[in-house]
This record gives sequence, C-alpha cells and structure tokens, in this order.
Amino acid sequence: MVESSITVEILKGIRDELRGFRAETNARFDHVEARFGDVDVRLEHVEARLGNVDARLDVTIARLDVTNQRLETVETTMLGLARQQRSLVRYTRTISKGEANLEPRVSRLEARVDALESK
Repeated sequence: MVESSITVEILKGIRDELRGFRAETNARFDHVEARFGDVDVRLEHVEARLGNVDARLDVTIARLDVTNQRLETVETTMLGLARQQRSLVRYTRTISKGEANLEPRVSRLEARVDALESK
C-alpha cells in the first residue's frame, strides 16, 4: 500500500503541475490575445488614415488634371501669339527695308476718310 500511496502522490503532483502549466499557458495566451487586440485597433486607425490620404490624393489628382488643362490652353495661346508676333516682325522688317512703301497708301486712305467724313 505504501507504494500505491506514493504513486498516487506522484500522480497528484503531476496533475497539479499540469494544472499550473495550463493556467500559466492560458494567462500567456490571454496576454498575447490582448496584444493582438491592440494591434487590431492600431491597424484600424491606420486604415482610416489611409482612407483619408486616398481621398485627399483623389482630390489632388483632380485638381492637377484641371491645372494641366489650363496649362494646355495657356500654351496654345502663347504659341498663337508667338506666330502672330513672328508674322508682324517679318512684315515690319519688309516695310522698313523699303520693299513696301506705306506713305502713299496712308495718304490715299486719309484722303478717302476725309471724303467720307465730309459727306
């Protein structure tokens, strides 16, 4: 009987150790689970912030599209003005070189305007 009581005591000791181990393991798992909960909350905050960044980026892209359209209009206008200026410079150079004398033409136009005004 002494041996059986020793065996029972050993088995009780093993059982107590297993209960202690199980309680310690459960406590660790609870701690890990709590930390995962904190990580989930933080990730939700990050997702919300990324949603805001995404929305702001969409607005910025739309504004850039409008700005690009405006710049294309300005570029087209500036090219047209440059062509007109180039034509005007060529015409003025032609006149200043004496290839076209404007004085008689201006005199005739003044005479015609005077005649029309006198009527």
